[in-house]
Amino acid sequence: MKKKQLHKSNRLVTMLLLVIAILMPYGGAWAQTPSRPSSGDGKVDNPFLISTAAELAWFRDYVNNESQYVSATLTEDIDLSEFCHAADAATNTEELSWVPIGNGRMYCGTFDGNGKTIRNLYINSTIMYKGFFGYANSGSIKNITFDNAKVKNTHYNGTGILTGAFEKCTIENIKTLANCSVEGTYNTGGIAGTGTGNISNCENRAMVNGTNNVGGIVGNSSDNTISSCANYGAVTGTEHAVGGMVGFFISGTIQNCANYGDISGADYVGNQIGYASICNLNNVLGIGNVTATTSQSGLLAGVILDSSSTAAGILAYNSSAKLTINGIEQTGDAVKAIGISSLSSTRRIKAFSAEQLKSGFVAFILQGNASESAKWGQKLNTDDYPLLNSADKVYSDCPVTMKCSGELEGTGTFTNTKPAQEGTFTMQHGNSIIHHESVDVTCTVDGTIEYWECDVCNETYLDEKLTQPVGNIIKEAATGHNYDENDKCTKCQKEIQFVKLGNNNITIEKVFGTKKKISGYNLYKFTAPEEGALVVTADSHGEDTYGALWDSRTAKYLIKENSGNGDGDDFKITYEVTKGTTYYIGAREYDGDAIVGEVTLNVKMIGNQPPAGVTGNGTEAEPFILKTADHLAWFRDYVNVGKTSACAKIADDVEEIDMSTVCHEADAEKQVAELSWTPIGSKKYQGTFDGNGKTIRNLFISSTSNEIGFFGCAADCRIKNITFDNAKVKGNDNCSTGILAGYAGSCVIENIKTTENCSVEGKEETGGIAGRANGNISNCENHAIVNGSYYVGGIVGICFDSENSITSCANYGAITGTDQFVGGIIGYFGEGSLQNSANYGNITGDARVGNLIGYANICNINNVLGIGNITANHANCNGLLAGVIWDSSSTASGILAYNSSAKMTIDGTELTGDAVVAIGSGSLTYLDGKNEADVVKAFTPEQLKSGEVAYLLNGSKSEGKLAWYQQLGSDAYPVLKAAEGNTVYNGSFRYCDNTTCSYSNSTSEDVLVHQMSATLTSPEHDADEHIYHMGCRNEGCTLHKYVADKAGNIEVTKEANNKFVATEDLTLVDGEDFKDYEAFTSKTISYSRNIPEGAAWGTLCLPFAIDQSKVTECKFYSLTGIDADKECITLESYEEGIIPAGTPVLFKMKEGKTSLSLSASNAEIITAPKAGTNTDVNLVGSFTKIGGKDNQGLAENDYIIGKNKFWLVSELDGDNRVGIKPMRAYIHPTNVSQARATMLSIGKGDGTTAIDNLNAISNDANAEYYDANGRRTNGLQKGLNIVKRGSKTYKIMVK
Repeated sequence: MKKKQLHKSNRLVTMLLLVIAILMPYGGAWAQTPSRPSSGDGKVDNPFLISTAAELAWFRDYVNNESQYVSATLTEDIDLSEFCHAADAATNTEELSWVPIGNGRMYCGTFDGNGKTIRNLYINSTIMYKGFFGYANSGSIKNITFDNAKVKNTHYNGTGILTGAFEKCTIENIKTLANCSVEGTYNTGGIAGTGTGNISNCENRAMVNGTNNVGGIVGNSSDNTISSCANYGAVTGTEHAVGGMVGFFISGTIQNCANYGDISGADYVGNQIGYASICNLNNVLGIGNVTATTSQSGLLAGVILDSSSTAAGILAYNSSAKLTINGIEQTGDAVKAIGISSLSSTRRIKAFSAEQLKSGFVAFILQGNASESAKWGQKLNTDDYPLLNSADKVYSDCPVTMKCSGELEGTGTFTNTKPAQEGTFTMQHGNSIIHHESVDVTCTVDGTIEYWECDVCNETYLDEKLTQPVGNIIKEAATGHNYDENDKCTKCQKEIQFVKLGNNNITIEKVFGTKKKISGYNLYKFTAPEEGALVVTADSHGEDTYGALWDSRTAKYLIKENSGNGDGDDFKITYEVTKGTTYYIGAREYDGDAIVGEVTLNVKMIGNQPPAGVTGNGTEAEPFILKTADHLAWFRDYVNVGKTSACAKIADDVEEIDMSTVCHEADAEKQVAELSWTPIGSKKYQGTFDGNGKTIRNLFISSTSNEIGFFGCAADCRIKNITFDNAKVKGNDNCSTGILAGYAGSCVIENIKTTENCSVEGKEETGGIAGRANGNISNCENHAIVNGSYYVGGIVGICFDSENSITSCANYGAITGTDQFVGGIIGYFGEGSLQNSANYGNITGDARVGNLIGYANICNINNVLGIGNITANHANCNGLLAGVIWDSSSTASGILAYNSSAKMTIDGTELTGDAVVAIGSGSLTYLDGKNEADVVKAFTPEQLKSGEVAYLLNGSKSEGKLAWYQQLGSDAYPVLKAAEGNTVYNGSFRYCDNTTCSYSNSTSEDVLVHQMSATLTSPEHDADEHIYHMGCRNEGCTLHKYVADKAGNIEVTKEANNKFVATEDLTLVDGEDFKDYEAFTSKTISYSRNIPEGAAWGTLCLPFAIDQSKVTECKFYSLTGIDADKECITLESYEEGIIPAGTPVLFKMKEGKTSLSLSASNAEIITAPKAGTNTDVNLVGSFTKIGGKDNQGLAENDYIIGKNKFWLVSELDGDNRVGIKPMRAYIHPTNVSQARATMLSIGKGDGTTAIDNLNAISNDANAEYYDANGRRTNGLQKGLNIVKRGSKTYKIMVK
């Protein structure tokens, strides 16, 4: 029995040992168990007294699980290696990372290290806020030295050796030794990662590595005072905001601090601060080298943004330190203390040489400027530069003076031994002291005490000697106006003023209430003249404003607008108002301060009733009918004030709307300021807009808003049937930009076209039609040039979300992106389908560039065509169809066709052979059992122009619903626009050069298909030289046509009788030449001319006959010659009947008529005017211009008519090139002697012409009329007339 019992006991022991072995950590060490401290209860006045690592671990767990408000004090140095350590394969030791105090909950107590050292802290984490403490709040942590601490955190936020984050916490007397290190990402610091509170007397010697916001003391900090802190460790950030003290400093003070370590980052890098918004620097020192990639870096700070930042004491830096930018060590003026500075009192910034730093001179100055608690010193002949918290004070044997302007006077000898006659350090102000009298308080101006101000540094003092600094100059604060029921201030009697419609110049005074109260605003009144939307817009010329609206001073605000956001913006209020109600408009500077200078307040009413000429009520059934640019501007305003579902249509009887009256570029010569179109849809437009197939011309936008286009922001709407001509749209860095729309979400967009004189320029999200969109886009065509950075497309820049559809769209414009995601149709395609679409333009980008798509996540592609060249910088992500198709679930069907001759250029090298790809990266799933070779096809230029590709893209059919067309012999590629005779048929056909072909635009085998090589580039005479050929010389070809003029403008058809008839009605435009080289018949021809004011007589010569029975505006005359005495012109009026084509005539307009209109039907059109038959003088006609620039003028003996006078060419100024306009005539004497006689007969000497005399004589009641026999008559008769008028006698022949 005893043996059995003994055996059982051994088994129990064995099992116990096995369990213990399983529970033991690898490496053979026994696990340490946290244990509660034996002393203290955790209260502030009775903290836990911690002497071991086990007690510290217990305290950590107690905080994290029980109470976050407990306090503790170290009584011994602590080695944490048993509670946290790295893995050690040699000893089979697993990694154990320290769990921070304040992990999951914030530590809010007081932790006093009591000057003790914590060794071997080890953290390797992927969770935010990691350090010895995780997150500390509203407490105090002090008096700790860290030895061999290793802290690493790959989470994006909050890493430090002491604490990952802190809030309203006091941190003091913390030190890290040189064998420590911290490695994080965003917000990484040697002492703390990120937080708010005060940090003092801390010293970091650890290496600090992070990405953004990296600092030797703290990575990211705000509302802090950092004082008496020093960094000795190398601080490195791979990106921006890296500093020796703090990487990113939102606001606060840094005083009596020094950095001795080297600082490296990309941009915003500095010895003290990487980037600061508002900071006060006082008595600091920068010694280390600074390395960055941009010039926004300096030997003290990278960037100090806000001009309210100040400098005090001395801001000293080492002139021997290296500033290296983008690998180049800076020299001379390129070495900056602050890369970009808005710091006041920059005179306090001083560079000191290595000798000065070593001499004790700088330490003495820093001591003299330091507060009592700060301690600067230097052990001379040992320390190379001043040190914080050094016991070695520096003395001078003579005074040293620093002027407030920055100059130093006096040097002396410096020593660590106090001399018998000790030199002092003094600050010297300027000689001109500004005296400020006390000011009594008013409603808007604070009352101030009497004080004095230095004119150099602008510091203020209570006394004239500038020895007592002023804490606060305000003796009584202003409290604002107090208005009574009559809107009059009870204190200053100021009344609230009314504003009018339009621009009002207002004053914005300082206010004292909050933004929620009416007392926080400058008030103005406005009484609404009608029902509608009130729009109030402020313009503070670069300041920052905030507005609100009330209908009673005692009620809550109706609307409060915070477009002013502290960032230089102005407010805009829009509110639906009631007619006759008086509203209070409130305006203030964002922070409540006064604004110097006038502010413009624009008050605008958008009435509920449309303006004159606009019909409809804005519903889907009865849209507003718009006719002018002003109507469009009204509709824009109507939508933007809240009528987002309003519908509109451009009127049937309008062909185009010219926008130049409501938007245009600046014109310095005409002193015209730029006027940019404000888009429809400042909020989301949700209606239907129908362009009705009309053209919107001269749209101009140059804007910095977020969504830029004719429409700004549209959602759940329908926009269709618009052509944009000469649209110029330019956006900024942070916007979506397109000619039609900046942003279109869940929209239907169809039948939108941009012409080739349009352009759009943006940054990200830029498209020819829309910048950013999702929904259905169909039948859109872009010819505009499109330029952007990334997400750039010919139709749309980026389609986000899912269920997008782009159908029957084409791009012809050049598309350029300076960055990635650039495509002929779309730059970035989230998810959706692309079908029956083509790109013909050249596409350029940095990466992910394609003819159709730059980058697609998931897409289904059906029947597309890519023609243009592709240019990019990076390989393996660009293609002649698409750059990248990311998801393999994307599908392809039909034909994905591309031009085998298109160029693909990568990084300046044109690719050849297998390097030329259709899709740069990714893959497609091919439907219906097909493979890539069946669907993705390259076609030669010959195949593309033959009709083969168009036929294949239509699914090898020519009947039913088609998408693709091509005018064979004319179109080099398939197109998406149907036109008469451009359907492609497959069969057996013949080209016009009699070779065989398989595709035609006709089903008949007898119709020849044009061969492009037979194309006529200019008109050519037919075989009989009676008329011209155009298009093709083969009369059986579909492209062959006849034209009657060499320019090819007058198309004619050949009839059975071999006569030619114009295919279209002709209109002769006054002032334009008419040149037909062969006679033809015109079904209808017309000509019109406006007669200059005051003129009655003119000349005319037309290529068609004039039927006088149809002319009511004038009477026609012929010039028959001159009388036997060569003293007068003889005219003969045309009787009723036909004036033959080409006959030059004179005409006289009837009373009250100012225009001449002539037309004829089935008119025979002649090629040249008829010649005159008179022997002495003729009227000579012309269908083309004579004279003028580059043309020979009339002979000097010829006469032209103008303003009811004949003018002798030789008598006109500079008779060279004097001539006539087309469809006119001139007088041509047959010899010089007749020219002299005619010149006399028209009264050259007294400046009157025969026509003048004839008019005057015919209307002169005092003239005496006689026939050839001397008998007196009652007026002009047929035959020879002798007229006595005053002292002159005239002979006039009337036939």
